[in-house]
Amino acid sequence: MKKTIWVAIAVAIVAIGLASPLFYETSVDESLPGMLDSIEDGLTLEKFMSMDDSERQPIVDVMPDKIQEMIMQEATKITTVSTDDMLKPDDVTILSNGAFEGLLGHEAAGEAIILKVSGSSYLRFEDFQVTNGPDLRVYLTNDGDVKAGLHLEKLKGSKGNQNYLLDGTDWQRYDTVVIYCQPFGVHFGQAVMTTK
Repeated sequence: MKKTIWVAIAVAIVAIGLASPLFYETSVDESLPGMLDSIEDGLTLEKFMSMDDSERQPIVDVMPDKIQEMIMQEATKITTVSTDDMLKPDDVTILSNGAFEGLLGHEAAGEAIILKVSGSSYLRFEDFQVTNGPDLRVYLTNDGDVKAGLHLEKLKGSKGNQNYLLDGTDWQRYDTVVIYCQPFGVHFGQAVMTTK
């Protein structure tokens, strides 16, 4: 009888021990406080993302890979929305289009369309979304080569319909639209264009 009591007590102790929080797997993913501030006084993610290239590049040149990864991860949590209205005059002509795909572990979806509207050309993104990142840019390229490509402007939003005026550009020379993270040189998404 005593042996049964001791076995019951031992089982109860093990059960209580397993129920202890020490045995639960807990996942935490906090950003590193003060990491950007250690590179430059008062530097925050928002300030970093809004800097122009000449301000930001010296910081990126000395930034450890760990902090670059942290910035990229934090930027994915921010969604910026663009709500450009659909261009719907009577004389809209679709000249080229392509579907977005994500690159290098980033997500991208939607359609890139080059339109002729009332004598002007536009690059339009419809049903568009992309993983957000610091200072995403829109490029027209050949086979994704950003260095030889044409920089249009900053991405208006990581989600939503948006228009980019192409007047004054030789857009016909390019076959791929690229969403590019300017500070870290990372391709987030692309749409290979097919001429109509």
